[in-house]
Amino acid sequence: MAAVMGRTQVQIKDVTRRIVVPADPIAKLMHYFDCVCSCVEPDSDYTIRRLRDYQNYHRLTSEEEAQLIVLCLALSPDNLIGSIFHPVNDCGSSTNKFVEISAVKTDILVTNSLLIGGQQKKVQSVMFFEKRWMENNFIEPLKAVQRRLNRPAQRRIEPPPRRPPARRRESSSCTIL
Repeated sequence: MAAVMGRTQVQIKDVTRRIVVPADPIAKLMHYFDCVCSCVEPDSDYTIRRLRDYQNYHRLTSEEEAQLIVLCLALSPDNLIGSIFHPVNDCGSSTNKFVEISAVKTDILVTNSLLIGGQQKKVQSVMFFEKRWMENNFIEPLKAVQRRLNRPAQRRIEPPPRRPPARRRESSSCTIL
């Protein structure tokens, strides 16, 4: 269910955390997924917690990376803008900002719940973001992962089979001076 609020009084509490995301496409996609999950009620599922732990991105198995990519595609900005993600021109000193809203402006649509991993989750906050945050944490990392996955497999070049050296013909004639 979604609601559009018609009140002009807005109470906003900034709940943004200051973080550093490793410069790796998988880490950035994990950060993106963490941002999605930060907007909904906490999940105690071990797999979800692992996919959100972008500081330990190097610990993911290839199967978990594939699962992360599927989740990020399913929870793409196209599906979340207007519900829990809201683009703005300026987020201050950061490129994204989390806020808890107790009342919203008329032009903001807020949804009560979101389906993640087959489970209905209650929305607890919304995230405002600048375009460069989305490019840096979703669009570019996804492109990098796609390029890596679409790279042709490197074939091992085998040397040609070794042939025995050709026999030299011996001359039977001798010239004596």
